[in-house]
Amino acid sequence: MQIWAITGGRRGNDVLVEGVAEALGGDCRLIHAHLNRPYRWLAPYRPAVWGVAQDRQIAPPWPDLVLASGRQAVPHARYIRRAANGKTFVAFLQDPKISAKNFDFVWAPCHDQMADPSVMQTILSPHGLTAEIIAEAAAQWRARLIPPAVAQAQRKIVTVTIGGPSQAYRFDPATMTDLAQKLAALTQHGCFLLITLSRRSPAAYAAILRQHIDPQDGFIWDNQGDNPYRAMLGLADHFIVTADSANMVGEACLAGKPVQVFALPGGSAKFDRFHASLQRDNFVRPFTGVLQDWPCTPQNATPEIAAAIAAAMQKK
Repeated sequence: MQIWAITGGRRGNDVLVEGVAEALGGDCRLIHAHLNRPYRWLAPYRPAVWGVAQDRQIAPPWPDLVLASGRQAVPHARYIRRAANGKTFVAFLQDPKISAKNFDFVWAPCHDQMADPSVMQTILSPHGLTAEIIAEAAAQWRARLIPPAVAQAQRKIVTVTIGGPSQAYRFDPATMTDLAQKLAALTQHGCFLLITLSRRSPAAYAAILRQHIDPQDGFIWDNQGDNPYRAMLGLADHFIVTADSANMVGEACLAGKPVQVFALPGGSAKFDRFHASLQRDNFVRPFTGVLQDWPCTPQNATPEIAAAIAAAMQKK
């Protein structure tokens, strides 16, 4: 199966389409949509479709499946659906901000609150990780990330995933300092920290963490060198995740270990609904400085979404 995964270039959208493509199998080509002015300003609405013909990436032969996500990808998805005369199945991931009738399939997270009953909705978003992937990464990285003294003492491993300032959240240095102090306090109770910063994390945040956390109490990855993120997911006994990324929270839930979310200043109605739904279903709990234990099961919406798309393709 030939798959085109089309986004506007944001990493969060790439994760969605690539994750579903991997679950479906086939040959996937990632395309970052390009629209000249004024068409990029008009996306996702119909006039923007006229600009897709200028994007040299979009030309036949058409794929079997298009997975699109993000406002800038809407015109491309609509253009291909029409140009392929129905021979390409077009699925859109997230709220396209236009009618779902313009696509063959639409998935959106529950916190988008799409009223259309034809839209598939799940609490968590799709991604490209599986239990097997993170277990394999953990085995490869264990000796590099967990010092022998930590393993011998059987210290509890806490994986911490940290984002950065966003349109919704004011993640300022004072908030980072507060988090670093709370994490340092956990090490006084025998925890060993595996901390990863994201691409959005300001460079100064690694320095703040190192001011509060001794090297013997934790490993900090600051986007330099090989990325141990998948291994950190597989090695964790507990997770602490900052509230600014739905993707980071969802990926942590894959491991079937307790996930606690560190609240940040700001927020939005959509994020508030997202975090409220996760807490209601006991997927996560807040982190205010103390680790909590409760029975957890692995959560992964990706196979369910991929199966729904495959079934819809067979019916078409």
